[in-house]
Amino acid sequence: MRFEQRIPPLLLFALIVLAMWLGSEEARGRGVWLILATGLWLAGAVLGGGALVHFRRQRTTVNPIRLQQSRVLVTQGVYRISRNPMYLGLLCWLMALACYLGGVWVWLGPLLLLAWLTRFQILPEERALRARFGVAYVQYCHRVRRWC
Repeated sequence: MRFEQRIPPLLLFALIVLAMWLGSEEARGRGVWLILATGLWLAGAVLGGGALVHFRRQRTTVNPIRLQQSRVLVTQGVYRISRNPMYLGLLCWLMALACYLGGVWVWLGPLLLLAWLTRFQILPEERALRARFGVAYVQYCHRVRRWC
C-alpha cells in the first residue's frame, strides 16, 4: 500500500501532538485528570524506555522503517506484555496530553494514532517479522497481544 511504513511514527506522533495542542480548548486538566495524565505519561515512559533498553541490549535496530536490519526477535521485558510497547508508549503519551488539554475533540488524536499505526505501520511490520523470524514470531504473536 502507498502509505505503509512511509511516515515515521515519531513524526506522526509530533504532528498529532501539534494538532491536539492547536485545536484544544483553553481548559487544562485539573484534579483527577491531571493525576491520570501523569500516570499515563509515566506508563508511556516506562513502556517506550523499556523497549529501547531491550533493543539496545540485543544490538538490533529500533528503526521501524528498516526492519530488514533486525537481528533478533526481542521478547523480553515489556515485550512480554505488548508486541508494540514503543507505539503503546506513544499512545499513552497522547492520552496523557488529551487528559491534560481537556475537551472531547482532543481524543481524536490518540484514536488517529492507534488506527494509523495499526494499519500502516504494525501490520506491515508483522508481515516482515513473520517472514524474517518465521515460526518463532508466530508463536510469540500467539502469546503476546499486539497493543496490550
